[in-house]
Amino acid sequence: MNPLTEPSIEDIAASLRAIRKQKGMTLKDVEIASNGRWKAVVIGSYERCDRALSLKKAINLAAFYQMPLDQLLGLENRESAPMNRKITLDLRRVRESSTTGNNFQFLATFTNLLCAKRRDWNGEVLSLRDTDLTTLALLLTLDESTTLEWLNSEKLILLKN
Repeated sequence: MNPLTEPSIEDIAASLRAIRKQKGMTLKDVEIASNGRWKAVVIGSYERCDRALSLKKAINLAAFYQMPLDQLLGLENRESAPMNRKITLDLRRVRESSTTGNNFQFLATFTNLLCAKRRDWNGEVLSLRDTDLTTLALLLTLDESTTLEWLNSEKLILLKN
């Protein structure tokens, strides 16, 4: 699936089948594990595009498989996919700026927690992983690209690939 286009029904159906198989389940296993709530023939119909999957049923199926809806539908690897970018923050600049606003305070607290969790005590720089950027964006109530733009505009990034 191209990350810049809308997913097709076939893409979604393939994702449903892949998730079930990743869980190591047959269609009959799904029926048994759900105590008959999800009939094997119905799940098979969704996976073959023979039957439309309503939003309500998709949400319930995601809950049954214990996964986010976007992952069940094969959408998680679109915009939110890790881009394997390397972002190195200047922690000195973060500390200097931490008194100038809420976003800086959130960033300072977040980077302190990351350093402690990783036992990274150099205090000069910190490499952000894609998941770190996602978490930071959530804390700042921004999307990832806006968070990156903000970090750049404040000259908090030393390296970015």
